[in-house]
Amino acid sequence: MHPDPLNVLISPLDWGLGHASRCIPIIKQLVQIGHKVTIAGSGRSLVLLQKEFPHLESIELKGFSPSYSRSGNMVLHLVLLVPQFIGAIIREHRYLKKLISHYHFDIIISDNRYGLWNKRIRSIFITHQVMIKTPAWLKLAEYGLYRISRFMISRFDECWIPDYKEVPWLSGDLAHKFQLPPNAKFIGPLSRFQLPEKTFKNKSGKGMITAIISGPEPQRSIFEDLLTKQLSGINKPVTIIRGMPDEEKDSATDNNLTILPHLAMDQLKDVILSSSLVICRSGYSSIMDLHSLGVKALFVPTPGQTEQIYLADLHQKSGTAFWKLQENLNLDVDIENALQYAGFININTNISALAEAIVDLKKK
Repeated sequence: MHPDPLNVLISPLDWGLGHASRCIPIIKQLVQIGHKVTIAGSGRSLVLLQKEFPHLESIELKGFSPSYSRSGNMVLHLVLLVPQFIGAIIREHRYLKKLISHYHFDIIISDNRYGLWNKRIRSIFITHQVMIKTPAWLKLAEYGLYRISRFMISRFDECWIPDYKEVPWLSGDLAHKFQLPPNAKFIGPLSRFQLPEKTFKNKSGKGMITAIISGPEPQRSIFEDLLTKQLSGINKPVTIIRGMPDEEKDSATDNNLTILPHLAMDQLKDVILSSSLVICRSGYSSIMDLHSLGVKALFVPTPGQTEQIYLADLHQKSGTAFWKLQENLNLDVDIENALQYAGFININTNISALAEAIVDLKKK
C-alpha cells in the first residue's frame, strides 16, 4: 500500500472500446502502486473496465456517444451533432463537481472527455489527437480545429499523449504536425497487452485469421455482417471477436468460423499471438495493441472516419500494414495482400514513460 495514496477518478470516452482499453495499463499501475482508483463511464466501455477490474468502484457517467451514419457521410452527420457534443461537455463538467464533493478525488484522468476538468483538482487529459484530421475538401479548416482543440486541452493541468516523442511514432500528424500545448507530455503507446521487455519478432505463417469487431453502431454491426459473410468462405481457420462485453452469449462455431462475443484480456492476447493476421478497424488503440504484440494487420477504417483512414494510410505507406475501404473489401484477395506487409514490430515494450508520469502525480 502506498504510504500516502491518491484518490483517482479515471474516465474514458464511450466511442467503441478503444478509449477504455488503453486506460487499462494506467489503472493497473495506479493500483499496483497503492492508489485508490474509481472508474467512471458508460456503455460497453464501462462494462469492459468493470470486467477487467471487478474489485474497483465504478460510476455511471454518461457522455456524448454519437451514432454513425450508415452511408459513411460522417462529416455532415457530426456537424449536426455539435450542439449535443457541447451539451454533453457542459453536463459532465457540472456532474464532476458533484462527484468531487462526494468522493473527494485528488486526481482526475480523462480520456478524451473534454468536460472532466476542475480548477481545484489536478486534471489530466489523454489524447493522441491534438489536431483533427478532415477530408481533403475541408483541409483548410484543420488549423482552426487544432486551435479549438488546443484551447479545450488547455483547461487541463496536463495532456498525456500515448505515443513516442520521436520517430517511429504511431500517430503521425495527429500529435506531431502542429505545436503541442504547453501542458503536453509523451507517455509512450498505451496497450492493455504487455510482453517482456525484449524485441518481439512478428509471428507469421500460423494460418489462423482473427477479426476483431469494434466501434459505434450501426457501423459495428455492418462490419460484423460483412466479415462473417466473407470469412465463411475462406479456407483458413477464423476467429471473430464481436467486441460485445455486455453480452453473455456462448461462442458459436460454423465450419471454419469460431464466433465469440468477447474475450478477457489474456485470452485475447493469446488468440492474437496465435494468428497470422488480424483484421480490424484502424482506430488508434487497436494500432497500439498491434504494435505492442508485433503482428500483421489488415485495416478496414470505419466509413467516413477521417482519422482512421489517415492512420491506415500512414501505416500502409510505412510498409507495416495493408488497408482497404469497407465498401471495396474482398477478403479472398485482401488477406493475401496484407500478409505481404512487414507487420508491426515492437522495438520498445517498456512502459517507463507512463511510470514516470504516474510517479510525478504525487510530486505536484
